Amino acid sequence: SPRCGWMWGSRSLTVLSLPAPAGRRPAGPRHCERLLVMVEPGAFADDDEQSERERLEIARRYREQRGRELRELARPHLRRDVLEVGEFSTVPIEALAAVPFLGAFLALATRLRPSHRGLSRNVLMALDRDELHLLAIQFELEGTKATLVSSWPRSSVRIGAIKPKFMREAVSFEIDGQAPMTLYASSLRTNPWAAALVKALGGAAPEPRDLGRAADG
Repeated sequence: SPRCGWMWGSRSLTVLSLPAPAGRRPAGPRHCERLLVMVEPGAFADDDEQSERERLEIARRYREQRGRELRELARPHLRRDVLEVGEFSTVPIEALAAVPFLGAFLALATRLRPSHRGLSRNVLMALDRDELHLLAIQFELEGTKATLVSSWPRSSVRIGAIKPKFMREAVSFEIDGQAPMTLYASSLRTNPWAAALVKALGGAAPEPRDLGRAADG
């Protein structure tokens, strides 16, 4: 309510809305200037440990859910079961944008020039038993859609250099009979889907963070 005198409460907080002192009260009967906040002793000390457990649980759920979503996007376009699938970008837009001041101009210039080999800026690389597949991603009102762009025999593809590129990692896919194709991924340490695909193709990728339990301490 906009009137003074309201109270809101939760398990650990109580907030009271009080009238301002008469000498400093603004004109009109519906204005309040002071809030009194009461906190239960130790309320936040207990929440810190719980929050760590909750963060790990949220991260586990997201990892499982996102893995299912990526497989569902790729599955209709593969003739065999999806073994690994990872998200990549053809240009490091997000990384460029993170560079203070300069980033905004670099990102704009990157958006204005054509993407790598005319590909969509967001792509999936999906691996089955026999082939590696490149799929373009489109974000539409009805949902995310994937379109098959190209496929190669698994034996003809290798991972070349993996280098940091601003705040992302540039992954070089070496394909027999054509120039290397460089795609960009968020840190492989926190991107278990792309990391697993890179490892399956013989590349060096770190193990993802262990989300099994909260840190001791």
